[in-house]
Amino acid sequence: MKKVIMLLVLFLVMTQTFGQRKSKVDPKDAQIDSLTTYSKKLSLQLDSVNKELVKYVGLYNTIKENVIHYNFDPTRSAYLIDSLKASRDSTSTLLIAPVPSDSIRILVIENTTLKATIDSVRKAWGIERAAISQEDIVKAKAINNLKQLKELYDNKIISEAEFIAMKKKYLEKL
Repeated sequence: MKKVIMLLVLFLVMTQTFGQRKSKVDPKDAQIDSLTTYSKKLSLQLDSVNKELVKYVGLYNTIKENVIHYNFDPTRSAYLIDSLKASRDSTSTLLIAPVPSDSIRILVIENTTLKATIDSVRKAWGIERAAISQEDIVKAKAINNLKQLKELYDNKIISEAEFIAMKKKYLEKL
Protein backbone atom coordinates (compact mmCIF):
# COMPACT_ATOMS: atom_id res chain seq x y z
CA MET A 1 0.00 0.00 0.00
CA LYS A 2 2.83 2.35 0.72
CA LYS A 3 4.11 1.72 -2.73
CA VAL A 4 0.79 2.51 -4.34
CA ILE A 5 0.45 5.78 -2.40
CA MET A 6 3.99 6.72 -3.29
CA LEU A 7 3.39 5.99 -6.95
CA LEU A 8 0.19 7.96 -6.86
CA VAL A 9 1.90 10.98 -5.26
CA LEU A 10 4.77 10.71 -7.72
CA PHE A 11 2.31 10.48 -10.59
CA LEU A 12 0.43 13.58 -9.43
CA VAL A 13 3.62 15.61 -9.03
CA MET A 14 4.93 14.60 -12.43
CA THR A 15 1.68 15.30 -14.24
CA GLN A 16 1.51 18.70 -12.63
CA THR A 17 5.13 19.48 -13.57
CA PHE A 18 4.96 18.19 -17.11
CA GLY A 19 1.38 19.26 -17.60
CA GLN A 20 2.16 22.95 -17.23
CA ARG A 21 2.39 24.71 -20.53
CA LYS A 22 4.95 27.35 -20.92
CA SER A 23 3.18 30.54 -21.78
CA LYS A 24 4.38 32.67 -24.62
CA VAL A 25 6.48 35.67 -23.64
CA ASP A 26 4.59 38.88 -24.13
CA PRO A 27 6.54 41.11 -26.59
CA LYS A 28 5.93 44.14 -24.39
CA ASP A 29 7.48 42.38 -21.41
CA ALA A 30 10.47 41.40 -23.52
CA GLN A 31 10.84 44.96 -24.70
CA ILE A 32 10.60 46.30 -21.15
CA ASP A 33 13.23 43.82 -20.01
CA SER A 34 15.59 44.79 -22.82
CA LEU A 35 15.03 48.49 -22.11
CA THR A 36 15.68 47.95 -18.42
CA THR A 37 18.92 46.14 -19.22
CA TYR A 38 19.97 48.90 -21.62
CA SER A 39 19.07 51.56 -19.04
CA LYS A 40 21.31 49.85 -16.47
CA LYS A 41 24.20 49.78 -18.95
CA LEU A 42 23.73 53.47 -19.74
CA SER A 43 23.58 54.31 -16.03
CA LEU A 44 26.91 52.57 -15.50
CA GLN A 45 28.44 54.48 -18.43
CA LEU A 46 27.04 57.75 -17.09
CA ASP A 47 28.52 57.10 -13.68
CA SER A 48 31.95 56.49 -15.20
CA VAL A 49 31.64 59.61 -17.36
CA ASN A 50 30.65 61.67 -14.31
CA LYS A 51 33.76 60.45 -12.47
CA GLU A 52 35.92 61.52 -15.40
CA LEU A 53 34.09 64.85 -15.59
CA VAL A 54 34.91 65.56 -11.95
CA LYS A 55 38.59 64.94 -12.69
CA TYR A 56 38.61 67.19 -15.75
CA VAL A 57 36.68 70.01 -14.06
CA GLY A 58 39.15 69.91 -11.20
CA LEU A 59 42.07 70.10 -13.62
CA TYR A 60 40.40 72.92 -15.58
CA ASN A 61 39.76 74.96 -12.43
CA THR A 62 43.31 74.44 -11.20
CA ILE A 63 44.81 75.59 -14.50
CA LYS A 64 42.38 78.52 -14.75
CA GLU A 65 42.94 79.79 -11.21
CA ASN A 66 46.64 79.13 -10.73
CA VAL A 67 48.22 79.39 -14.19
CA ILE A 68 46.20 81.26 -16.81
CA HIS A 69 43.92 83.43 -14.62
CA TYR A 70 41.03 83.58 -17.13
CA ASN A 71 38.39 81.27 -18.61
CA PHE A 72 39.62 79.31 -21.58
CA ASP A 73 38.37 76.68 -24.00
CA PRO A 74 39.27 73.29 -22.50
CA THR A 75 39.55 71.72 -25.96
CA ARG A 76 42.54 73.98 -26.62
CA SER A 77 44.30 73.14 -23.36
CA ALA A 78 47.03 71.22 -25.19
CA TYR A 79 47.94 74.39 -27.12
CA LEU A 80 47.87 76.46 -23.94
CA ILE A 81 50.14 74.04 -22.14
CA ASP A 82 52.57 74.02 -25.07
CA SER A 83 52.63 77.82 -25.24
CA LEU A 84 53.15 78.09 -21.47
CA LYS A 85 55.99 75.58 -21.69
CA ALA A 86 57.56 77.47 -24.59
CA SER A 87 57.34 80.79 -22.77
CA ARG A 88 58.81 79.22 -19.63
CA ASP A 89 61.67 77.72 -21.66
CA SER A 90 62.38 81.01 -23.46
CA THR A 91 62.32 82.92 -20.15
CA SER A 92 64.70 80.48 -18.52
CA THR A 93 67.13 80.70 -21.45
CA LEU A 94 67.05 84.49 -21.22
CA LEU A 95 67.83 84.32 -17.52
CA ILE A 96 70.68 81.87 -18.05
CA ALA A 97 72.26 83.50 -21.11
CA PRO A 98 74.51 86.51 -20.41
CA VAL A 99 73.27 89.79 -21.84
CA PRO A 100 75.93 91.63 -23.81
CA SER A 101 76.64 95.13 -22.59
CA ASP A 102 76.20 96.49 -26.13
CA SER A 103 72.54 95.47 -26.18
CA ILE A 104 71.96 97.20 -22.84
CA ARG A 105 73.50 100.39 -24.21
CA ILE A 106 71.30 100.13 -27.33
CA LEU A 107 68.20 99.71 -25.17
CA VAL A 108 69.12 102.76 -23.09
CA ILE A 109 69.55 104.85 -26.27
CA GLU A 110 66.22 103.62 -27.68
CA ASN A 111 64.53 104.34 -24.37
CA THR A 112 65.90 107.90 -24.35
CA THR A 113 64.71 108.57 -27.92
CA LEU A 114 61.27 107.18 -27.11
CA LYS A 115 61.02 109.44 -24.07
CA ALA A 116 61.98 112.46 -26.20
CA THR A 117 59.35 111.52 -28.79
CA ILE A 118 56.69 111.19 -26.10
CA ASP A 119 57.63 114.59 -24.68
CA SER A 120 57.42 116.27 -28.11
CA VAL A 121 54.01 114.69 -28.77
CA ARG A 122 52.78 115.91 -25.38
CA LYS A 123 53.98 119.45 -26.13
CA ALA A 124 52.34 119.44 -29.58
CA TRP A 125 49.11 118.17 -28.08
CA GLY A 126 49.21 120.89 -25.43
CA ILE A 127 49.77 123.60 -28.04
CA GLU A 128 46.93 122.27 -30.18
CA ARG A 129 44.69 122.07 -27.16
CA ALA A 130 45.48 125.66 -26.21
CA ALA A 131 44.68 126.74 -29.79
CA ILE A 132 41.04 126.03 -29.16
CA SER A 133 40.08 129.47 -28.05
CA GLN A 134 37.18 130.72 -26.05
CA GLU A 135 35.62 131.97 -29.26
CA ASP A 136 35.54 128.45 -30.71
CA ILE A 137 33.83 127.20 -27.56
CA VAL A 138 31.17 129.92 -27.83
CA LYS A 139 30.57 129.04 -31.50
CA ALA A 140 30.21 125.35 -30.66
CA LYS A 141 27.67 126.16 -27.94
CA ALA A 142 25.72 128.39 -30.35
CA ILE A 143 25.57 125.63 -32.96
CA ASN A 144 24.40 123.15 -30.35
CA ASN A 145 21.74 125.58 -29.15
CA LEU A 146 20.56 126.09 -32.75
CA LYS A 147 20.13 122.34 -33.15
CA GLN A 148 18.10 122.14 -29.95
CA LEU A 149 16.03 125.13 -31.04
CA LYS A 150 15.24 123.45 -34.36
CA GLU A 151 14.13 120.29 -32.52
CA LEU A 152 11.81 122.38 -30.34
CA TYR A 153 10.33 124.05 -33.40
CA ASP A 154 9.90 120.72 -35.26
CA ASN A 155 8.10 119.23 -32.25
CA LYS A 156 5.77 122.29 -32.16
CA ILE A 157 6.89 123.27 -28.68
CA ILE A 158 7.72 126.84 -29.72
CA SER A 159 6.08 129.04 -32.33
CA GLU A 160 7.64 130.24 -35.56
CA ALA A 161 8.07 133.80 -34.23
CA GLU A 162 9.94 132.53 -31.16
CA PHE A 163 12.06 130.29 -33.36
CA ILE A 164 13.07 133.15 -35.66
CA ALA A 165 13.84 135.50 -32.78
CA MET A 166 16.01 133.02 -30.94
CA LYS A 167 17.69 131.89 -34.16
CA LYS A 168 18.82 135.46 -34.85
CA LYS A 169 20.22 135.68 -31.33
CA TYR A 170 22.33 132.51 -31.79
CA LEU A 171 23.42 133.42 -35.34
CA GLU A 172 24.85 136.70 -34.05
CA LYS A 173 27.18 134.73 -31.85
CA LEU A 174 28.54 132.89 -34.88
